[in-house]
Amino acid sequence: MTFTAPSRGFIILYTVAIGGMFVSFMPLVMVLLPIKAAAVSGAGRVNLLSMAALGGATVASFANIVFGILGDWTYRLRGTRRPWIAASLAALVLSYAAFHLSTTPASLLIAVAALQIAINMGFSPILAMMADEVPDGQKGLVGGLMGTGQPIGSFVAVVIVYAPGLDDAGRYLLLCAIFVAMIAPFLLLIRERGEAEPAPTARQASQRRWDFARAWTARVLVQVAGNALGTYGFYYFMAVMGETGAKANGAPTRLIATVMATATIVALVLTVLVGKFSDRTMRRKPFLAAAAVAMAAGLGAMALAAGPGLAALGYIVALSSMSVFLGIHSALAMQLLPSPQHRGRDLGVMNLTNTLPAIAAPLLAFYLAPEHGGFAPLLVTLLVLTLAGGAVVLTVTGES
Repeated sequence: MTFTAPSRGFIILYTVAIGGMFVSFMPLVMVLLPIKAAAVSGAGRVNLLSMAALGGATVASFANIVFGILGDWTYRLRGTRRPWIAASLAALVLSYAAFHLSTTPASLLIAVAALQIAINMGFSPILAMMADEVPDGQKGLVGGLMGTGQPIGSFVAVVIVYAPGLDDAGRYLLLCAIFVAMIAPFLLLIRERGEAEPAPTARQASQRRWDFARAWTARVLVQVAGNALGTYGFYYFMAVMGETGAKANGAPTRLIATVMATATIVALVLTVLVGKFSDRTMRRKPFLAAAAVAMAAGLGAMALAAGPGLAALGYIVALSSMSVFLGIHSALAMQLLPSPQHRGRDLGVMNLTNTLPAIAAPLLAFYLAPEHGGFAPLLVTLLVLTLAGGAVVLTVTGES
């Protein structure tokens, strides 16, 4: 069966909706959760942040697979995955209200778990829709556009936290309004093809499973670094600038906002350009390996930085390279899915490359103790893992 290329309108609305899904959780991970943990626990903020990240990632791991299976079921039965995405929007708004009202470590952890369920209720089916609707020859472009979701989410985090005149409730209301406005048009205007593709041969399926496992391993290794960069980036810059406070409107926040915004712009441009170029060459692995090397270089610069200048440069390089890696990897992973009848389930397994690193990164932070020994040991460890991920992706045999 041959895919019909999706319309430009589909690509635009899908890209915006994917960005909306990232907006639904990136501000939480990057800034809102660290700030809330500091407000709830004070001096124990890093430990509480790590507990919330660990518990949330564990819940997300199961939720994504479950909703992937449910999305496969409704797609086979009714030719659509959209009901789960619509339900997730309502669940997200309610969960953010609970997060805002949490005043104790226990209530904060419960709210984070609820948010993770709501996020994955929508993220799992919308990701599977790329495999349903986009042919291999356009997966690099769409994957590159999809890779912009993370920097878009980062940019919205900056806007929400540092927008003048907003209290905490206003920030949460603005966040919910943004991601609903980004996702709702896709739900209202797009209709899925609802057509199942023929299953691959046994030999093709076997090769795809092995390649899928290699691609899975490579992404896990790189995502450990990416998750740590997102979760602890705020505290990293505070440490580099010699600040110990955690107020959203404190002295260092202007520089942090500038660095994050710059990294977002660079990442957006690079991810789309590299994704489109990989479609023309129909080669993904060289771009993935180069992105891993560049990300490692950025992490190395951050580890060596004694001041904000080199730290900012390293962060921009690392974040941009990570965005390129994730965008191109998404295209590669879609090409390697073993079964068209179980895309949601298999992508739920691939999503463990997002959630398991969210467990590993806090554990690394516990052992490497960034509050006491600085961030250099953590960053060097992440550098090594990133290079290992770039090496593993080169072993995939189903793509040149």
